[in-house]
Amino acid sequence: MGRELQKRKNRSSISKVRRKPKSKKKIIHNAIVAQGWDKSQTLAQNYERIGLAVKLNKHVSAGATAAEKAKRTAPLAIKAKAKSDHIEVKEAKVERDPETGEIVRVVETKKFNPLNDILNSDDESDKEEPQAVARTDIVRELEKEADRPATRYKRKQSENEKQFIAELVAKHGQDYTAMARDIKINYMQRSEGDLKRRVRLWESDGGN
Repeated sequence: MGRELQKRKNRSSISKVRRKPKSKKKIIHNAIVAQGWDKSQTLAQNYERIGLAVKLNKHVSAGATAAEKAKRTAPLAIKAKAKSDHIEVKEAKVERDPETGEIVRVVETKKFNPLNDILNSDDESDKEEPQAVARTDIVRELEKEADRPATRYKRKQSENEKQFIAELVAKHGQDYTAMARDIKINYMQRSEGDLKRRVRLWESDGGN
């Protein structure tokens, strides 16, 4: 019985529904990014090479070495302390005037560390130099594009709307209350504020 049903299905004129495979083609809307895109690489690899972050709050390591990347992503890496308003207590050796007792010069300055804590020592070798942010040519072009002032869109009136406004202005002038109450021309019952905006746009376009 099963084979007979299968034969009927094969002879049926109704075509089988087949789902199209999902396209793996990446659609890139930005022309600058599209120029530097490598189809043989993954999205994360392309973004890293270009100098963009795939996820938010992630380090951008374009052009960085493997050691620098490992240093940034190390889970036990000691992060630099944030600046605060707290004043650090320090020790200083000074030289005083034997007669007046005034401080003449500061001989030595070091961090206040009464317990001789190694982690609290004022060692210059522990200070990390600020890392320069790697910027590629594509990132610079994207920054230039972002700095350009956005062009403001101005709505254009259709010919029917222009004719509609022209008839109202010819009949009522600047009386927007009468325009709103004119059921014959203003059959859509537009409000006074709406008509005022449309008249201003019509006048800015030349009133034709």
